[in-house]
Amino acid sequence: MRVVVVGMAYSVVTLPVDGFPVEYRPVRDAAISTSVAGSGFTAARTFAALGDEVYLAAPLGEDAEAAAVDAAAYGYGINSAMSPRSLARSPRAVVLEDACGHRQISRDLGDARTAHVELDLGALATSDLLVVDGVLPTSALITGARATGVPVTAALGSMRSPPGLEQQPYLRADLVVMGHCPTVDEEVLLRTWRQRSTARLVVVTLGERGAIGMGLSEELIRVPARDLGPGRRPAGLGATYAATLAHYVFARGCETRAAMEYAATAAAWRITHPDGPDGLGEDVLEAATARPDGVAQAP
Repeated sequence: MRVVVVGMAYSVVTLPVDGFPVEYRPVRDAAISTSVAGSGFTAARTFAALGDEVYLAAPLGEDAEAAAVDAAAYGYGINSAMSPRSLARSPRAVVLEDACGHRQISRDLGDARTAHVELDLGALATSDLLVVDGVLPTSALITGARATGVPVTAALGSMRSPPGLEQQPYLRADLVVMGHCPTVDEEVLLRTWRQRSTARLVVVTLGERGAIGMGLSEELIRVPARDLGPGRRPAGLGATYAATLAHYVFARGCETRAAMEYAATAAAWRITHPDGPDGLGEDVLEAATARPDGVAQAP
């Protein structure tokens, strides 16, 4: 399917450290690496890995950081031509990471959080799915997609309360996926969003406990997490889950439980492949989902 992803994408410089707190040294030699991350970029990579035609619309500037996003997108088969170049500085991040996988992330998003991404109505109307994250202001885009009959997926961050004024636009999405704050009753959170949303499916992810979802029938569906091997939880795991869920709901027409099981497997696969969702094709994912030994035990 043809997917337009509206969300954050930024260049990342990763610096390995011996531990935290970081010991001061005037000069040190280290294997510095660069990459591109962000919820929108990770979702776009996941869709591309699953075989979708992907267009990324992320607020950028006209600088080296934007060029890094474009180059990475091209390498993963993602078209970034819809990304506006109106920012004075593209968003960026620096990550300090020790040998145990502990990471300290310093982000400089600048004006990107408040940037309005404008899409040509014709380009939007010819898409099969619009995906928005919970960072950028996307109310107008959701309205435009709904007017042209294009389904919308809202991939939100962790939620701890019923939808407020800022979350009202997401209630009009066809699929809503959100994380869960441990201090909140997850079933109450799910039912509140379900009752106020017109979505065909609302899902709350619960980390190592899997995820719960509720369709229009308001039947609670609980899908456990999968375990495909050891690994560290990578950044962007929620974006991978949401993109996989959307792919199997809209591109493959799967029923809710099956789509959530594929999404759970994709998240588990990412843990064992922390470099990214590349290689996560439908054949790999469906074979891993069929493994009888892949269901994680409840903690």
